[in-house]
Amino acid sequence: MKINIEHNIKTYQIDSDDGVSISIPVQFNQNLNPKFYDESNPSKEYYKSNGIEYNLDQLSGCNVPLITMNIHCSGTHTETAAHVIKDSYFISDLTNMNFIPATLISITSESNINENYHIPINNDDEMITKETLEKYFDSDNKFSDCIIIRTLPNDDEKKVKNYNKHAYPFLSNNAVFFLKEMGIKHIVIDTPSIDRFDDGGQLENHKIFFKNQDGSINKNTITELVFVPNHCSDGKYFICIGIPKFKLDAAPSNPVIYKVL
Repeated sequence: MKINIEHNIKTYQIDSDDGVSISIPVQFNQNLNPKFYDESNPSKEYYKSNGIEYNLDQLSGCNVPLITMNIHCSGTHTETAAHVIKDSYFISDLTNMNFIPATLISITSESNINENYHIPINNDDEMITKETLEKYFDSDNKFSDCIIIRTLPNDDEKKVKNYNKHAYPFLSNNAVFFLKEMGIKHIVIDTPSIDRFDDGGQLENHKIFFKNQDGSINKNTITELVFVPNHCSDGKYFICIGIPKFKLDAAPSNPVIYKVL
């Protein structure tokens, strides 16, 4: 079904049948999920009551699964300022997460760069820089509510990668400030964090993104550990970030992107 969306006094068209989920499927009780810090896998068992296990394989009337998972470390998730700042907005406080104007970009990270990071880094650390991001923003910035960052190379290994053993590119402080200047309110990225694997627990990039210039806390979001298929070309999209109303700093999410026709 073709849908017309008005944005900034211009009408754009999408096909609702062509949405692409960029969420990594969660595999329970299997070693088939990305890992970040936590080495455990999402697990599933079934509710038991009065000697009955509510599992169709046990010939009960229905399935009632109980799951355990690390939201931040084992799959696609969306987080708010409450992840790093006390008394901030929860996921349940977010509204208007549908059909957000978004730009998908594919980026090759760089090492040994001259941009700022809040702790000393190694020469071989890979970063996503302000200088690189500037190349993807045109003068009108009509689709600057959300940036979707696909890092290169891009392959299916990202769906099961153990980031405790494999380094990933993170953003420079300059890059995060730049995205805020461009009006970005939602960062969607295929790495486990916009910060370095170990920055001494500061997570300064997160704090930069979640704080306004006056120090107040905003309702920006960061969605991490997505996987953007190679058949999705760079360019303008509308994104729907599906999230449950958890009274938490983060929740598993299912971002779906719709290419502008």
